[in-house]
Amino acid sequence: MQRNNNHGPASAGDGPVPVATGDGSCTLFLPQYGEHMHSLSGAYEEALLKHVRPSGILERETDSLSVLDVGFGLGYNVLALIASLLEVGYKGKLSVVSLERDRKLLPFLEQIVFSDQRDEIYSVIRSAYSKGCLRSNSLSLDILFGDARSFVRSLPDGAYDAIFFDPFSPARNPELWSFHFFREMFRLMNESAILTTYSSAPQVRGALTAVGFIIGRGPAVGGKREGTLASKTDLIAPLSKIDMAALTDNIRSVPYRDEHLSEDPGLILERRKREIRALREQRSKMHHSGTVTD
Repeated sequence: MQRNNNHGPASAGDGPVPVATGDGSCTLFLPQYGEHMHSLSGAYEEALLKHVRPSGILERETDSLSVLDVGFGLGYNVLALIASLLEVGYKGKLSVVSLERDRKLLPFLEQIVFSDQRDEIYSVIRSAYSKGCLRSNSLSLDILFGDARSFVRSLPDGAYDAIFFDPFSPARNPELWSFHFFREMFRLMNESAILTTYSSAPQVRGALTAVGFIIGRGPAVGGKREGTLASKTDLIAPLSKIDMAALTDNIRSVPYRDEHLSEDPGLILERRKREIRALREQRSKMHHSGTVTD
């Protein structure tokens, strides 16, 4: 879920605050993060246009599909995925594993209404959120509640046809944007999979590149800047050599690091700041050394 950094209502208090978005769907403002859960231009639209369609999942010709959803939120990514597969007439089995911090948003899920065919799908998703899982002949949906880092190492290699990567923003949720977490994402994806994310932050693209991903531009939605696509093979249009050189040159492309997938977010942020300072000093010394030599 893309995190919009606009400040919420002054009366927000400590709890989530429902906010209507431009496409008629609802999002939440979370005061503890200081962010909206989705783009205010359209929460459902964002799930469809930034994750489901760019992932290429709708074009896969197979009798089974498996998707990892990192950041369940209100379930819009899963909703847009199921609704879109139904629209294209997909007849196979869909398996979704979704990672989410906790179950505290159930009261808000219970209030969400679309007043169209999505309501029936959403009732299924809501039930899975409440119970933790759901099984039918065509759908397997597991929602794993807790720190996402505690689950990823137990998930099977090459299991997923797509990853919707949708945590809170890197500055607020750095533990899920680290080089080491993305290394797990690389392991979990099959050779035909695409990872989608709303972020184009240099430290995110730097981490993805360092892991070994090919990275490209994701779509811009609702006036927001572009996202990022990542794949293990040449399924996406890669960033140009000029853009990749600029990324490599950008000191802010230094990634977050969390080797044991257990560090406190504050320590992860501080470690990156120290690494950037050291790199900046090193570059400065090299520059001055070069000037003297000339």
